[in-house]
Amino acid sequence: MRHPISKIAALALVAPLAGTMLLATPASAAPTKAPAAAVKKADDPYSSFDIRVLAPSKVRTGGKISYTIQATNKGPHLADSFFIGGVLPKGSRIIQAYGPKDAECDSYKDGFWCWYPDALKVDDKAAIRIVVKLDKSSKRTATAVLGVDTVDLPTGAENLSRDEFERMGFKRWYFVKKVKTKITR
Repeated sequence: MRHPISKIAALALVAPLAGTMLLATPASAAPTKAPAAAVKKADDPYSSFDIRVLAPSKVRTGGKISYTIQATNKGPHLADSFFIGGVLPKGSRIIQAYGPKDAECDSYKDGFWCWYPDALKVDDKAAIRIVVKLDKSSKRTATAVLGVDTVDLPTGAENLSRDEFERMGFKRWYFVKKVKTKITR
């Protein structure tokens, strides 16, 4: 009977492994498992946020909506890399963004975000205000999703841009609220 060379090579590799499996003790064969609490902790953000958004309940077609977004750091650590903002209503354009000195705001593919220049200790608050103008064709309800985008940065990555965070795959968390404003004529 002919044996192809690939079968012979596979048998030569598997035979020594099978011998070591027979000699292994049951205690060493059992996989070690991390406790569930340890796994959960590794997946938690460095800082979590409580979000409050103030907005009018009604606005006229073509009018302005002023959103005030307030974020409170709920810990467990200092928040030193976060953005405040979010997805603004369809058919709106930004008129102004008010924040602390040195805040940098820009539009990204996931919304309009302002980098907050100050680190927040646990229970400290940060706020910005964004004013948008609705199109004259806006109807029914203006819906925005606003809050905080926080990024867990490794040491040395503090000066990278928001686009670089995504490219490098840093973990990020969104703490947001949906805000609806009725549009009247």
